[in-house]
Amino acid sequence: MTNRVGACPLVLFAVIFGVSTAFAQSDPISIFRQAIEARNRGDLDGLMQFFASDAVREDGSCQPPCVGVTAVRRAFENNIAEHFQATLLSVEGSGDTVTGRAEIRSDAFRAQGIDHRTTSYTIKLRDGKIVRWSSPLPAVPVGVPSKQ
Repeated sequence: MTNRVGACPLVLFAVIFGVSTAFAQSDPISIFRQAIEARNRGDLDGLMQFFASDAVREDGSCQPPCVGVTAVRRAFENNIAEHFQATLLSVEGSGDTVTGRAEIRSDAFRAQGIDHRTTSYTIKLRDGKIVRWSSPLPAVPVGVPSKQ
């Protein structure tokens, strides 16, 4: 009986932390934040673990949209090569949809004389995987000539 009593706190600990860890990995906001962090670190494999095989990405890097995990991976690989960084300003979730705002920076922006831009994200998930990553092209900051 002493062994059972001693085991109870361990089982309770495992259940509590096991459930919270599983929840954190499947929580849409957490998944989005982890994906952003992986891209910021340059961890392409870590980033791609969050995407479904049929994912679609539509943003400045994917015009027309990148369809399928191979195309999405190639676009993120280019982001990482240009040292793309996103600093999240706000993130909200509703069901399997996450919206957010971020300041973004990259070598490509700097080459155009732009320090940073503000953008928004709309991320849709299915079964804990990103199926749609959408971020409209940010407007050119005031006072910066547009290079078209």
